Amino acid sequence: KPFWLKPFWLKYRSHFGSRLELSDWGTIPGTCLAMTLESRMMEGGQQRRQVIVMTCPESAAVVVALAQDAGLEPALIGNSAEALTLLGDGEDGGRRCAAVVCALGTSEETSCWPVLAKLRMGSNRQIFVIVLSHTAAGDVRGRLECFAAGARMVTSSIPAVGKALQLVASALRSQGEYACPACGLGGLSEEALAEHMSLYHGTEPNARGACPVCGDPCRRMPMPVHLHNVHGRPQDREPEAAPYPAFAWSVCRRMSDGKFLLVNEPAGISGGKPGYWLPAGRVDRGESLEEAARRECMEEAGISVAVLGVLRFMVDNMRVPKVMRVALLTSPLEGTDLEPKSVPDFESVGAMWAAVEDLERLSDDDYRSPDPARFYPQVASGKLQAHSVDTDEFRALEAVIRRLTLGEAGAEADLGRVWQALQKVYPASVFHGRCG
Repeated sequence: KPFWLKPFWLKYRSHFGSRLELSDWGTIPGTCLAMTLESRMMEGGQQRRQVIVMTCPESAAVVVALAQDAGLEPALIGNSAEALTLLGDGEDGGRRCAAVVCALGTSEETSCWPVLAKLRMGSNRQIFVIVLSHTAAGDVRGRLECFAAGARMVTSSIPAVGKALQLVASALRSQGEYACPACGLGGLSEEALAEHMSLYHGTEPNARGACPVCGDPCRRMPMPVHLHNVHGRPQDREPEAAPYPAFAWSVCRRMSDGKFLLVNEPAGISGGKPGYWLPAGRVDRGESLEEAARRECMEEAGISVAVLGVLRFMVDNMRVPKVMRVALLTSPLEGTDLEPKSVPDFESVGAMWAAVEDLERLSDDDYRSPDPARFYPQVASGKLQAHSVDTDEFRALEAVIRRLTLGEAGAEADLGRVWQALQKVYPASVFHGRCG
């Protein structure tokens, strides 16, 4: 009998109300607790959907409450065999279950690996799979192993689990006419389909074929990008690319322990798997390099940062750059949340803090591009030093970058003068005549 849940029920009983009495805990046989709760999905005509919860006792009751808050039906499971039984043959289970939240497990009986394998079969691929584990979330190899086994999300954050379950439930209530071309989940609205692709399939190679909404063959851009920028919520779509290609790279270091920020890139742009990279992206119209670096850290990793200095200018032409990439050293702002994001979206599959020593366990194939393996050890050792951005020359560069990205006439002519002045102030080692 699950006597260990009583204190958690007392703490979170407001989530359950009169639907579950404390005395009921002693009458449920075995270790499987399937709680039939009122589901708001029934109001929208959707079949009620189940969340299998197979986590440690310390988090189980909270996850159950979060599932109910999302309008889902939690089923508390004690071991892998019970989870496999509920999932069935990949057909009936796939239609009934919306999500699985599981820990790595502490024994063969509670191991998540057989469950993850089952979730890759048939219609079980329509289930959103969360591995809730401090061990997996903080381990550079463990994260990749979980993603490879079928996990859609790896996290140590209970609030992130709640956010993900809300997104899952919202999509299931959308009552649309479209089906996902990757897993076949149907009944999605146009916007729900766009969000579903990033949330559920960011760890997989891009789906191929025509867009389910408009029929576009998706030859010019991958299907997830097309769905996001054409059919996603207007406020979430990427802005039109700036006419001048400038890119900001953020080498983000947490000074309290020296760890660096690693981002799991969407598999569609990372060789078919969520490889690691650093927060980086194209400078938007009218944006500065520093603003772009801060924005990318927030979008891809959920971390608010300050720019500490410039590490490297990487350009295609040392006289007048036609393409510019600038690596900036950043650090989290004091007093801000240092927990990296873990709910997958269009920007990334998640992020983590990693020590330089952790990178020794990764191969080049584990990255989107092995730039972190080049930059992070050099910064940690002091071989690569950051130089001040509080100079007239760097401020002049930022001003001309804003003008270039806006397409302002005359800005390109001014870049040559600004660039030459920059080279006189900063050491030659900071400049690299290649973009990357």
